[in-house]
Amino acid sequence: MLRGYARVALHGGDASDQVARLHEAGVEPAQVWVDHSNGTRAPRPELEAVLAGLGSGDVLVVTALDRLASSVLHLVTVGVRLRAAGADLWSLDEGVDTRAPGGEGLLPALEVLAGLQRTLTSSSTRAGLDAARSRGRRGGRPPRLGPDASAEARRLYDEGRSVTEIAERLGVPRTTLYGHLHRPS
Repeated sequence: MLRGYARVALHGGDASDQVARLHEAGVEPAQVWVDHSNGTRAPRPELEAVLAGLGSGDVLVVTALDRLASSVLHLVTVGVRLRAAGADLWSLDEGVDTRAPGGEGLLPALEVLAGLQRTLTSSSTRAGLDAARSRGRRGGRPPRLGPDASAEARRLYDEGRSVTEIAERLGVPRTTLYGHLHRPS
């Protein structure tokens, strides 16, 4: 089944041209979803609805790829979802049709690009953390008790003071104190 998707700017946008082109391509009026949104992070409930309803053999028809996705990464994500649903993509302006010879490789290629993006992000993150470590920085939240306060807590504990009493004296929760007391010295 052909399912159409159109997107226009939130203020002053008119989807009638896109919708008319989708109808000319054979999409039934009841099978057209239209989002009115601005920006790359704006919610697109109609896109989510049409993607959620796609099944094997369905075709998502758009007038242009920039109406479907807000970025290349977003296009890759949509492509992966289409492939997982067993659906195809047809973009009228670009002539992309994953049902046609030569077009069937687009969705697998988008899946490869998604994997590449994950790898690049992971590598970049790892490199940044390694560089920070080499400069003497470490990740995570700083300890609530510094070395002096931690030594004081251990001394008081060894003297037989209760954990509650020590925690109140140092102004920290008991769970924090337990964490420091159970660490090797």
